Amino acid sequence: MESDEELMTAVAARADERALATLVDRHGERLYAFLARTTGDPVEAEDLVQETWIRIARAAPRFDPRRRFRPWAYGIAANLARDLHRRRRVRRERTPEPATAPAPTTPGPVERLDLRERLARLPGRLHEVIVLRYVEGFDEAETAAALGIPRGTVKSRLHAALRALRAEESTT
Repeated sequence: MESDEELMTAVAARADERALATLVDRHGERLYAFLARTTGDPVEAEDLVQETWIRIARAAPRFDPRRRFRPWAYGIAANLARDLHRRRRVRRERTPEPATAPAPTTPGPVERLDLRERLARLPGRLHEVIVLRYVEGFDEAETAAALGIPRGTVKSRLHAALRALRAEESTT
């Protein structure tokens, strides 16, 4: 069985569609799941996973086979997700908030928040590190490679994310 890196070399050298299809078979579902968790929107995730594979195919001639494919591919996906979050933020800033009803004077029962909801509220940089490290199973080096950041930054973001999750847990 060919390694991911050998398959990317074939894609780069001769635009090998079979090699690219094998990579999609191996990694497509996990990339989609990563993007769905990162964006919180299955439709957006589907669009982003397609764009990820397009960019992987286009960037194949520049792929360094000494690098691992998986962190490289997830790095492309993470960058696309960040771009989506930026576009969403700009849209929110340009769109006025609709008027809302006043809050009730007596608070309702406090519900315990689901971990997914708490993760979704983390800032994007912290969220993506948590998802890559603990959901996708990347080690620190792979996480750093995927996000294009130093390992020390991965460690500090993981620490900050876990601290934020614990702090939110203690307030609920």
